[in-house]
Amino acid sequence: MIRVNHPLGITAVIAAFAGTLAACNPAADKASTAATTPVSSVASDRNVRLLAAAEGYETLTETAFDKTFPELAASLAAARQKVSEARGLLAPDQAMRLDALGSEIDVALQGQDRSAMAIAAVETYRVLVSAQDATAQVPVEVSLLDYAGFRYDANSKSQPVNWDQMTADVAFARDTWARVSPRVAAKGLSGAFDSALSGMETAVAEKNAVAARVAVSNELALVDALEEHFKPAA
Repeated sequence: MIRVNHPLGITAVIAAFAGTLAACNPAADKASTAATTPVSSVASDRNVRLLAAAEGYETLTETAFDKTFPELAASLAAARQKVSEARGLLAPDQAMRLDALGSEIDVALQGQDRSAMAIAAVETYRVLVSAQDATAQVPVEVSLLDYAGFRYDANSKSQPVNWDQMTADVAFARDTWARVSPRVAAKGLSGAFDSALSGMETAVAEKNAVAARVAVSNELALVDALEEHFKPAA
């Protein structure tokens, strides 16, 4: 997916990952991926609709601190249209959670609380991506790494910075990464992701907001690389 604005650290991440890919044996990597990463070659309609609905809330989270409130209201309206098309795919408890988060977003928009809007939007994203079925081409854990990165980023931009929540966010990312990393055949990508998470942990320990934003920018860029890694070859 396209990132709107990750100005810090991203050049180094892309350069490092490009070097990793160039050093790999494409044929061997493809064989290894096929052996360790079973995925459906065609995404189910259910998952396509859920991901389309989730994308709008990802955008809302990503732009919550930058866009004007009328622009955010327009983004929310578009996101809700997509959710209305996917709502029937949710379990009752997921639908109830979605409604509660929708109310939180409305309160945040009315109160012009950017941090609360970003957090409620990314929690909505989590509900939607978690509702995918077993045919998901990209493991749900990859989407949850996106979720953890965006939550960490939002908490880093809050006033005051929410260090306690950022600690929980990176711990969640670590646990999620531990579940999916054995399926990542590209060792350079695994190493880069480990480094990004370490950077997020160090930034929290040192309470360094600038370092935190660099580290999470790297993590989010690498989530995009993970998505490409897991997609079936054309």
